[in-house]
Amino acid sequence: MVTSIIAWGDSILKGVVSGGDSKRFDITEKDSLSQACAALGIELANKSVFGSWMTKTRRTQDRSLRNGASAKIGIIESGTNDSDYDWSAVSANPDAEHLQRCPLDEFSRLMEEAVSVARQNKITPVIMIPTPLVPEWWLNNICIGNDEAAIVRFINKKYLQDQKEAGGDCAQGQNCAAANEKCVQDQKAAAEDCSQDQDCAAAGDCLQYLKHAAAMRLYQNQELFSLKAAAIARALGVQIVDIRSEFLAHPNYKTLMCLDGVHPNQAGYDFMAEIWKREIPKLRVEG
Repeated sequence: MVTSIIAWGDSILKGVVSGGDSKRFDITEKDSLSQACAALGIELANKSVFGSWMTKTRRTQDRSLRNGASAKIGIIESGTNDSDYDWSAVSANPDAEHLQRCPLDEFSRLMEEAVSVARQNKITPVIMIPTPLVPEWWLNNICIGNDEAAIVRFINKKYLQDQKEAGGDCAQGQNCAAANEKCVQDQKAAAEDCSQDQDCAAAGDCLQYLKHAAAMRLYQNQELFSLKAAAIARALGVQIVDIRSEFLAHPNYKTLMCLDGVHPNQAGYDFMAEIWKREIPKLRVEG
């Protein structure tokens, strides 16, 4: 029986909500786990940290355990910040090499390590699959205060490089690497011809196409980390609470999300709380 939970995650488990300008953040007093655990009479130690990714989450996990933390269930959640980039650096130099905050191989290693450490401390690990992005909102958010055209160019160029390295064959129109590469080059050339004037029609048409493509690639990148977390759970026999699928099954999950496209709003946290209330009693304590 689940009587206590410790959570190691990021701002989604912490209960962060963004303001109307998508750059101001607050922490709701009614985050999903607090609501669910209060309703179920379960002790909760929420060690989730705003802006965390697996590198930081592992440090948080180790620190909490050194300080004597214990629980029947340990919820591990990550993937969204891991898939992200330093967008200010990208904006300043889009043609440079930029790495994700926690590349997929390192994410996988650290997630497996977090599971192992929980079990070593007699805490049953549970992996939460995080909420999906609203891709166009998230792209708009990361472009605030940055060079939108530079960020869009970087995302699409990165996609082309990854596709070529993977030996991808682009047979279907909008995903054709050759067409995308030409548009990336056309956008760059057009922007140079009109002295970076984004109202220039030659640059503008291509930029709109590339913005849509870039937004979907951001979505796919985050989805890849979610799929990897689920695969790790299956391989290691770890129980999953799939918040992502529940959001995607909602008739309009955008109504559950803040304008930044990444954090749930209060309705979203309330929705998550109902999922936890349903799923926590089903969890099996190992050993």
